[in-house]
Amino acid sequence: MGWFGRKRDPQDANEVLRRYNEAETARLAGVVQGRSSASAPGTVEPPTIVTVPTSAVAFEVEDVFTITGRGQVATGHVTGGALRVGDRIMVVRAGSPIAETEITGIEMFRTRATEVTVGAMAGLLLRDTVDVIRGDAIRAAASA
Repeated sequence: MGWFGRKRDPQDANEVLRRYNEAETARLAGVVQGRSSASAPGTVEPPTIVTVPTSAVAFEVEDVFTITGRGQVATGHVTGGALRVGDRIMVVRAGSPIAETEITGIEMFRTRATEVTVGAMAGLLLRDTVDVIRGDAIRAAASA
């Protein structure tokens, strides 16, 4: 007494794997049959790789706030290239440029830096107060 149900023996791992493989084989067979008739039945075509052109420099904004006496700070991480203090940047939202400004400072976990590279999380101090929100991208502005 005291048990809410009967004690069951654990399932055999090989049996669980066999059932999973059967279910996946059936699911993939349905996917292959649903494709165009150009491919032979039972063959699996390699996946199509889609590439999206991006700027060499990209910074994904996660948060934005203002520091009194310093200015606007955009925090996030670099997904491509490198950003430096003094770089002209543009804020991009949904593929269209919103504003253009300059980086006046970079800080990484309470350490000032002059450059931030791919994979690093940082805060970018911006020269002007611009309309930046979470999800925007910051990219290097085109050189004239």
